[in-house]
Amino acid sequence: MSSGAISVLEMRVLDANTVYLGIDSRILMENAGRGVAQVVLSKWPEAKRILVVAGLGNNGGDGIVASRYLYNSGREVVVILLGKVSDLTEEPAATNLKICLNLLGCRILEARDEIELLAYQDYFVKWADVIIDAVFGIGIRGRIRQPASAAIDLMNMSKAPKVAVDVPSGMDPDTGEVTDKAVKADVTVTMHRAKRGLVTEGAKQYVGELVVVDIGIPREAELIVGPGDLLHLNYARRPDSKKGDFGRIAIIGGSREYTGAIALTALASLVTGADLPIVYAPHEVAHDIRSQTPNLIAVPLEGEVLSRDNVGPVLKGIERANVVAIGPGLGLERETMEAVYIILEAAGKLGKRVVIDADAIKAIGAGKRLNLLRQGMVLTPHAGELRELIGVEVPKATPLELGQWLTEQVSRCCQGSVVLLKGNVDVISDGSRFKLNMTGNPGMTVGGTGDVLTGVLATMLHRVNDPFEAAAIAAFVTGAAGDLAALELGYHITPLDVVNKIPKVFSIFKNSKEVVKEAIHKPLREYLSRRGLLNG
Repeated sequence: MSSGAISVLEMRVLDANTVYLGIDSRILMENAGRGVAQVVLSKWPEAKRILVVAGLGNNGGDGIVASRYLYNSGREVVVILLGKVSDLTEEPAATNLKICLNLLGCRILEARDEIELLAYQDYFVKWADVIIDAVFGIGIRGRIRQPASAAIDLMNMSKAPKVAVDVPSGMDPDTGEVTDKAVKADVTVTMHRAKRGLVTEGAKQYVGELVVVDIGIPREAELIVGPGDLLHLNYARRPDSKKGDFGRIAIIGGSREYTGAIALTALASLVTGADLPIVYAPHEVAHDIRSQTPNLIAVPLEGEVLSRDNVGPVLKGIERANVVAIGPGLGLERETMEAVYIILEAAGKLGKRVVIDADAIKAIGAGKRLNLLRQGMVLTPHAGELRELIGVEVPKATPLELGQWLTEQVSRCCQGSVVLLKGNVDVISDGSRFKLNMTGNPGMTVGGTGDVLTGVLATMLHRVNDPFEAAAIAAFVTGAAGDLAALELGYHITPLDVVNKIPKVFSIFKNSKEVVKEAIHKPLREYLSRRGLLNG
């Protein structure tokens, strides 16, 4: 795990994945608050009176936990809460506030507005030996409203040393910029790893001394794909969205032997959220797809297989597509492999993101055409296909060892592309990072589930900025859909069963129903709500 500074998004991913791994968020807050208290006690051991200025979020919760430890150490502690006690409802901060209220010596003063806060100004200016800033943390954006604005002014007016929790309140944690005002801390105690804004040029005047506290986030939270990774995906849609805004996917595959693979890829892409998955397939395959479902668009290519002679419509489709997926059911005729090289070269020149699967991977390996790979391309081999691609046998190793091995191989062979190595534990690497996906089950050995993954990944490549994270999320979603299908049906699942469970995965891990509710026009939403039908 890198020791470098991280973004707010990366920190939130780690928090969510830590909870997924079984470490309760209450433990993280407890460790954070204790860490802040320990810094205060070590740097100002003679300080007797500690003022904690707490906001209504989890940063305030960290400060409240710190106040408990400081009280237990014999210090006199006052917490000024910027709002009413009843306003702090976010967990686990709310629970920690209740605990503090039960302690006889822990004083909580409510400051619901600037006037009430100014009534306590002597605590800032005359009383406090040390002030703990626990107002915003990493949640700040834009102009600061009252009473937080006045609280920052009062903290900066005080001659008492100031300790910021995670980030000085008012500073952008990603950029280090201060657009309005920020606390000028003597010490900033940041959690797990420094946030990027804290180490930027010019941040020192606000950050002071930077102390990083270990709050118990395990290494696996960064290595194992979990619900936190889905934070990279913005599930919501704009009210003014139109057809095509959420992905035009060109899907190329199919042959006389394999007619179903490409249809599964397109269906998975559609169900995952792409607007227009368009299949380019040989004539008979395209007509089979058209006859089976009205949900898919299939463009027929002359001939029984993809070839140099019929690649023209595909190249035109690629120009309009956001993402290209190639490989499912293609076959390995010589003319097909030549067409694959033409398509990948064209997609690379256009800067398109591409999923390369199945026979397209084999074609690259057979022709020794690794030079066609570019940044933004993702390959999805199993162990045998990876061997054919790079000429090296996948070793028998632990998941961690396999992740390190794959990272070395990708850095040597694949020019910034991402490789998603499918297996009992999926390994995803871009040559500098790797992640491990632990969703999926033995029932997914049925033919066609890899084609489903390709479709999910194609959509994710359009919806997620980082292709590495897109691949990780696709592996997690597809595996979780397979797990839900197996729990319901046992080891009697089909690829379509996996496709049909994809929406359920999003309802569990992205709370998709709540997002959709907000997009329904207000009159209908309120009508359904009045009749108790909105949650039905």
